Amino acid sequence: MTTVLGLDIGGTRTRARLVTDGVVVAESASGSASLAAAGRERAAEVLEELLSKLPNSAELALDAICVGSAGTGADEADAYLLERLRPLTATGTVVVVNDAHLVLAAEQLEDGVAVIAGTGSIALGHFAGREQRAGGWGYLLGDEGSGYWIVREALRELARRHDTGTALGALGSALLDATGRRDVAALMQRFYDRPRPENWASVAELVLEVHDPASDSILRSAADHVARLALEVLRRLDGPDTLPIILAGGLLVGSRELSSLTRSAIERSVPHAQVRVASQPPVAGAVNLALAAAIE
Repeated sequence: MTTVLGLDIGGTRTRARLVTDGVVVAESASGSASLAAAGRERAAEVLEELLSKLPNSAELALDAICVGSAGTGADEADAYLLERLRPLTATGTVVVVNDAHLVLAAEQLEDGVAVIAGTGSIALGHFAGREQRAGGWGYLLGDEGSGYWIVREALRELARRHDTGTALGALGSALLDATGRRDVAALMQRFYDRPRPENWASVAELVLEVHDPASDSILRSAADHVARLALEVLRRLDGPDTLPIILAGGLLVGSRELSSLTRSAIERSVPHAQVRVASQPPVAGAVNLALAAAIE
């Protein structure tokens, strides 16, 4: 009997899937356990909560764990996850990867490019044993085209409208209603009081859907940013133009318009690109990688 655990740690949510001999035994979800997005203390709380939801969590003796985590890939974050998760295994086998790796693994692809736009944004690709990455530098320095970036761009537009005496329009009404703020000053204060990406990325789809000229501009800019990540990885891999490009993450999977515009932006530069939206959740990729590690 082989039992493995897959963990997908995103910038807003963390998902776990426990599998025994190919059968899903349990699944659970909680907030972000990413050190970059949530900080050490909150990450520890989330992992504890998440694992406590699994059956017989105090007696787990797993054959392998794979965790894909959003973030910069810093050694400190990897060491933290290894220290926390190894005691749950009977073998000490814990594989820690960037969450973008999970996308290709979920689609059962060895070669290809995964591009994620969710709370953050990143592209990662494999070809002929080589790996390339673009983006994924977090909300303070990058994550262009991500949910957090989209909301921040919308807030900047509202600040501009306020400063020029322009009506806030549908975008302003939507964001004030969604956050329960009475005016732009209160909205901006809330942004500074709660700057973490998970507090704002969930509003991104609202920004993209509202009928406002700025929303259309932000949507197209987001698609261009995400497409550039995929194209940069494809260029540096120096593989065929037909290398699969998988669009993943909550925004690209959840917003048909964003995924369509991203596909079009990629195809303008690479007409024969094989672009498709992910068909499986990333946590399925974590399970596949854990199974592979368990049988090595």
